[in-house]
Amino acid sequence: MEQAERRIVSLGNFHVLSDWLITEIFSYLEEKDLVACSLVSHGFYLFAEEDNHWKKLVIKRNNTEFLFKGTWKRTALLARNQFKPFPYQRLNIRDFHSPYLYRKWYRRYVDLGPWSELKEQRIDRRSAKELTLQQFIEEYDCKHKPVIITDAIDHWPARTEWTVEKLLQRFEHHKFKTDEVDYFGKAKLYMVLSDYIAYAKQQHDEDPIYLFDDKFGEREEAKKLLEDYEIPIYFKEDYFESLAEERPPYRWFVIGPQRSGSPFHIDPYRTSAWNALLVGRKRWALYPYDEHPPGVDIDYDSDGNFDSDSPEPVKWFVDTYPHIPEDKKPIECILEAGEIMYVPSGWWHQVLNLTDTICVTQNFCNAQNFEIVCAELNFDDDDFYEEFQEKLSAVRPNIQWPTNLPTSGFRK
Repeated sequence: MEQAERRIVSLGNFHVLSDWLITEIFSYLEEKDLVACSLVSHGFYLFAEEDNHWKKLVIKRNNTEFLFKGTWKRTALLARNQFKPFPYQRLNIRDFHSPYLYRKWYRRYVDLGPWSELKEQRIDRRSAKELTLQQFIEEYDCKHKPVIITDAIDHWPARTEWTVEKLLQRFEHHKFKTDEVDYFGKAKLYMVLSDYIAYAKQQHDEDPIYLFDDKFGEREEAKKLLEDYEIPIYFKEDYFESLAEERPPYRWFVIGPQRSGSPFHIDPYRTSAWNALLVGRKRWALYPYDEHPPGVDIDYDSDGNFDSDSPEPVKWFVDTYPHIPEDKKPIECILEAGEIMYVPSGWWHQVLNLTDTICVTQNFCNAQNFEIVCAELNFDDDDFYEEFQEKLSAVRPNIQWPTNLPTSGFRK
């Protein structure tokens, strides 16, 4: 049977719809409806098997309390304490051609090996044994130039204590915040650490759930993690400390499985950031603020406000990266365990976890990015800017505040 004929026979009247639209329609179905559709035909079975449908249902039904069982469908249909000893079996469907579904499958199982090495790493590596604070300020911070700092965190307890095994011993039943939005799109999903690790070890998601907790330092048990590391000398100056408890999110405890990561973004209020990697390897791609990352949609309004929509890291590397001309490629590097990445104020950056990773990261405002941050605050949230002025002036009465800050068209 020809592929076109197979599609018509298998999908009936649905064959006139795009595969993307059929997938969207199926995403609104409940468990019993997806199971029923999977019995209709081979074509319906393929669309009903799409893991993201079942993932949404698991989150809707169970919120934080679920134990991953190898696939989202099996997790959705089996009770938490119910297990099947045999591997999940999918039907082998022949002669049904869907480039859309194939690309989704490919991104879930793609080999990251080709991305695990770089011919040229265009970011300096400097040892903390030789790089003084003044050198860092003059050569990197003042110039808003990224740098990788080595030999700065070897003395941290986190270097030995932040392994999966040891973290489970300490926080097995503790809930941590993830980057996954709950079913209603109103809040981030929290997961028990033991459940999250069980998921991370088994999953083959196109966009894996990322443990990305900005509240760990505020919870009695999790705040013990603060004792395992210290802010490196290069980043100790932080004007936002003056805001105390009213400070917006600025530090994150992060665990991510292979293929997880952060899509292209600029950090809040154009602050600078440091990211210390304790376990694993990360591939970074960066663009200066005035360069538009390929594949990222940016919409401006008349005042200069913008929204950006970026593909997830694996999708970007598979679908966009191969088509970028050499002179438009990002500034890239691979961050190894024990190293710190410094991301300058306002830079676009994306991270792909090449292996399972554990890290800690913080954002900061200091003398070198102060004017940039003030311009962003004044433009984006003038009430917050006034509060910042009041609190910082109280502890630094001689600070020079920038004048003539733009109020429109700032980002264009």
